[in-house]
Amino acid sequence: MKRLGWMVALLMSASALAQEPAIPPLDVPMSFSGNYGELRHDHFHGGLDWRVGGKVGDPVHAIKSGYISRVTVSPWGYGNGLYITHPDGTTSVYGHLLRFSDAVARFVEQAQYDRERFSVDLTFGPEAFPVQQGDIVGLVGNTGSSAGPHLHMEIRDTERELPLNYLSQGVYRPVDRTSPQFHRVCFYGLDTLPVPGTWRIHNLTNPTAVRDTLLLPQRSYVAFDVTDRQEGTPGKLAVEEYRVSLDDTLLFAFKVGDVSFDEGRYIKSLIEFRESRGGGRDLVKSRVDPNNLLSGKITSRNGGLIVLDDDAVHTVRLDASDGFGNRASVRYRVRRDDGIPFPERDTTYNWTPWLWYVQNVVSDGTMTFFLPAGALYGDINFPWRKVADPDPARGVFSDVWQVGSPDIPLQLPGELEIVADIPENLADKAYLANYGDKLTYTGAQVRFGTYCVAVDTTAPSIQFLGSKGNVVNGNTIRIRVQDDASGVADARVEIDGHWYLSMLKRDIVSLELREDRIDRGKHEISIRVTDNCGNESYETREFSY
Repeated sequence: MKRLGWMVALLMSASALAQEPAIPPLDVPMSFSGNYGELRHDHFHGGLDWRVGGKVGDPVHAIKSGYISRVTVSPWGYGNGLYITHPDGTTSVYGHLLRFSDAVARFVEQAQYDRERFSVDLTFGPEAFPVQQGDIVGLVGNTGSSAGPHLHMEIRDTERELPLNYLSQGVYRPVDRTSPQFHRVCFYGLDTLPVPGTWRIHNLTNPTAVRDTLLLPQRSYVAFDVTDRQEGTPGKLAVEEYRVSLDDTLLFAFKVGDVSFDEGRYIKSLIEFRESRGGGRDLVKSRVDPNNLLSGKITSRNGGLIVLDDDAVHTVRLDASDGFGNRASVRYRVRRDDGIPFPERDTTYNWTPWLWYVQNVVSDGTMTFFLPAGALYGDINFPWRKVADPDPARGVFSDVWQVGSPDIPLQLPGELEIVADIPENLADKAYLANYGDKLTYTGAQVRFGTYCVAVDTTAPSIQFLGSKGNVVNGNTIRIRVQDDASGVADARVEIDGHWYLSMLKRDIVSLELREDRIDRGKHEISIRVTDNCGNESYETREFSY
């Protein structure tokens, strides 16, 4: 009977935990610099970025009870990331932390020393680090790929690893009485080729002030940059739904909902990629590509195209709404004009029609480029050409080839082979390079761009950054490591002949000296830096701590 009573109590406890409502992870007022569904060029933002007033160190609380199931450390991505699995079938993720709670931090650091590497990805069972709702699991930081202090938090369906939209589900309800705002609207025409090309006709940078009738070819589409606002934050946040109508007919609608990681990889098909490439704003386009797996969230007519079959004036309406019922709209009068000239095709390129659902390959003498089926989002006219001859004085030992246009997005990379005439003594120093003002390293799998085979025989440079000849600044050592050709592949730091924990990020190796790791007194630090062609540099310095 005692055992039965204990089991009943345990089941009742588990049931109570499963119904436990989430609390906010921070003690500061609820305000976001980023929300779920934001367009981030190559992915949807899968969580909430909580504002902390531009400072690190605020405590981060577990939003529900459970156990720490995973911890990651990296100079990129989430930086210091922590995952808590909950009994209700969800996992909460906390990214860019300054540090973990003490017990977790000790375990992680020991794992780093055991593996002799900074980046680790550790998983745990329920018994290792259980947590109760409200427990402090870390401190707000700015680690990884973070542009400023904040807490990135996600809630995922544990089994499906599906990020959940907690704002649209009403779990957190910030004050939001502000409508979305349109920033830019562009119209694009389609030419009459068997594989149509597209070009920008109108670029409306003040989209609410247009009064003139816009002239369009028979077939066109529209793309627009619109963001949401919330009280108390300057952040440009994501809207929940985008809609395009021609007169009273819906042409296109996309609703974010919950976006899986696999679906999110197709964002480059949802946006007008040429506008966002290079750091521009993302414009959602009405044209629906055939290889867009976000299509399950899209309603469309005529593939989202604006088709004008007469010379009458029509109305194109764009609508945007957030998750709290706030809406914004813009309307444009449009009319067909068959006199709009198509742009002339650049005859310095070879042009080959490529279909998205088959394998595609092009080969010409010293170059072969292969693209697997499904790598494209739709059919394209593939441009390619030889750009330049070899230039050994610059380290270029092959012809230079442009394959495709960087304005065309790819779901999957292609494989590129370029024949090069390299002296035997330099063969192990060759690499495939992006060709431009600098030659930068790339692997054999590439996106559209310009490439060549280059040779790197120069070892990386090492510069200790202490002031006035001192290696140590306070209790920190910083070292700049650079390689202007194939790039730095690895940097290993040792103190007194033993591996010491350090981080390489953006050409800077940094490490913190601690009394529990080294004694006070004189020491020797050494660093060995290797580039992607195997060239090594090695330097040592003496220092006092």
